[in-house]
Amino acid sequence: MHTVAVIQARMGSTRLPGKVMLEISGKPILWHVANRVSKSQLIDGFVVATTTNHEDNDIEKFCKENGISVFRGSEDDVLDRYYLCAKKFNIENIIRITADCPLHDPSVIDLVIEKYRRGNYDYISNIDPPTYPDGIDVEIFSFEALEKAWSNASLVSEREHVTPYIRKHKDLFKVGNVENVKDLSAHRWTLDQVEDFELIKQIYGAFKELDSEMFYMTDILKLLDEYPELVSINSDIKRNAGYIKSLNKDKVKKL
Repeated sequence: MHTVAVIQARMGSTRLPGKVMLEISGKPILWHVANRVSKSQLIDGFVVATTTNHEDNDIEKFCKENGISVFRGSEDDVLDRYYLCAKKFNIENIIRITADCPLHDPSVIDLVIEKYRRGNYDYISNIDPPTYPDGIDVEIFSFEALEKAWSNASLVSEREHVTPYIRKHKDLFKVGNVENVKDLSAHRWTLDQVEDFELIKQIYGAFKELDSEMFYMTDILKLLDEYPELVSINSDIKRNAGYIKSLNKDKVKKL
């Protein structure tokens, strides 16, 4: 079972430009994402999927310098980017990872993959409904499901965010969700605003002082219990703002 994580990354964020190459502990955000994803025990590899925009040459350069496979495709039609990337690398099962989440937990990735494999699903995530912190979102789907979505999805939101078509058509796909025992969805560990960057820097800084090379969701929760003031740094930012923005502007995309 060929299972590969596809990490979508671009420099052109409107809210925090160049965020995937901002540095924490001397390494770009993209490095931290790739490093944490690579700790998964159940993936066969990972590839960075960026855009053909000139500004994303820096991402391709970084990947090549670090021995990371890279694919370049459409900026706005991310569904097309994923589909063509999966075709090029012959990926049977695609794990969708976004490069603005440098606190990914490889054990959560493996938990989602395990359920996907046991249940013969077309699609599994931990976001529908979300019960994990925003920033350790994981989705896995078959190439067949991706191809069907690529062929049929017509709304801008369905093309830009890759999987809404699959999640909205449970009559066409076997869809499942992994829920945490405790609802932790109020926690925001993703990178979209300056406040997010400040929180993530503080978290990495705390574990660097403890000489902890790798830390997980449970470790971060213990840290935040000890220092609850950290949570307030970005607590006013709404979850899934990008997807909500797409929905508000939704229209049929010309293919």
